[in-house]
Amino acid sequence: MIKEKQKSGIKLAKQKGKYQGRVKKYTDKYPGINHAIELYKTTDKIVKEICTVTGVSQARFYLKLKK
Repeated sequence: MIKEKQKSGIKLAKQKGKYQGRVKKYTDKYPGINHAIELYKTTDKIVKEICTVTGVSQARFYLKLKK
């Protein structure tokens, strides 16, 4: 019953334009992603070191690297 009310509330908020979901942390403007990819291409460091230095998660790094 609570889930139904929650879903209907989210649906109503989306119709009004007030519910947009969680804000994405790693956008194209996030400097850490670009820096991490640049380090990956220019240096011989491993991905774990690059992600530690730049503060980017390894999963997000690999997703951006595919693109």
